[in-house]
Amino acid sequence: MNHLNSNIDPKGIALILAVFMLVLTPSFEGLKQNHLSGEPCNGSIENCDKAYTDVTFPETHNAHSTLDDGFNYLAANHRENISSQWDAGFRAFMMDVHHSRYSQDLVNTSFCHGSYDTGIHPCVHGSHNAVELLSSLHAKMNESTNDVATLLLEVYVPYGHVEYILEMSGLIERAHIQELNEPWPTLRHMVESGRNLVVFVEGSSDEQYPFLHSFTEHGWTTNYGDRFPEGMNCDVLRGDSNQPVWHLNNWLALESGLTDYQRAPIVNAYDFLLNRSIECWEVHNSRPTFIAVDWWTEGEAVNVSRTLNEMDHWSDDIPLRATTDSR
Repeated sequence: MNHLNSNIDPKGIALILAVFMLVLTPSFEGLKQNHLSGEPCNGSIENCDKAYTDVTFPETHNAHSTLDDGFNYLAANHRENISSQWDAGFRAFMMDVHHSRYSQDLVNTSFCHGSYDTGIHPCVHGSHNAVELLSSLHAKMNESTNDVATLLLEVYVPYGHVEYILEMSGLIERAHIQELNEPWPTLRHMVESGRNLVVFVEGSSDEQYPFLHSFTEHGWTTNYGDRFPEGMNCDVLRGDSNQPVWHLNNWLALESGLTDYQRAPIVNAYDFLLNRSIECWEVHNSRPTFIAVDWWTEGEAVNVSRTLNEMDHWSDDIPLRATTDSR
């Protein structure tokens, strides 16, 4: 036995072992890809290989206007702040960008809510430093790296201010750039490219800011702030209805124009919101990209979105109720 061992070439054994390991052991990149393929995107593994426009995202209207953040009842649209919204499953956020009450400097760019028509600065009712809020959103995105997020910004400042707050919060590095009328990528592509944030603005497109997408050029929206639930319909209010990206606005307003907190549980209820979403999907033969609500804690927008994402067509049998315990 010792005689046989003495004739074995150690280099030959090493070569054989190296070949053996190369054949049977997957590469590190392969392991990484296999790991990523098992992670859900926006709540579901199946969503990962869907195009952005084939997924429905729950959205908060005036996401920044919360009682948590000190907004008064004249301006608040939600009880809980954007971090809680994220934890509950929301991945799309409507927000209004203003100059602060005291300065038009970049550093004081703020999220506020209100109309200048009243003669009172919107930030009187509450405000949040834009860089601080977007930085907190960036931190949440870092906790959910397989998810795609969206901002729809109502802009009362120059686009340069929007660029600044995106840069200072670090979000500009995540900003996806979409060519008009080109197919949208899959969520997986957006995540793996590191460009998993889409930013829409209420305004025209500008070549200097290709990451700011005009929401009326790239999409459209239904009416908002209806007075009564029975008045809600699927009609196009603004934008290009030929585009596949669209917002189903789903909140009520009082005669004064203020958001209606008391009836939010009616229109945010699971059955009401699901049936309305499917009805509008049928009318336009296009799934709602976003379901936008006020007072999100009083309803089921996240669960409705999850149910819709299990459907490929409006005529599909409605699956068993999708639920989440994230809230």
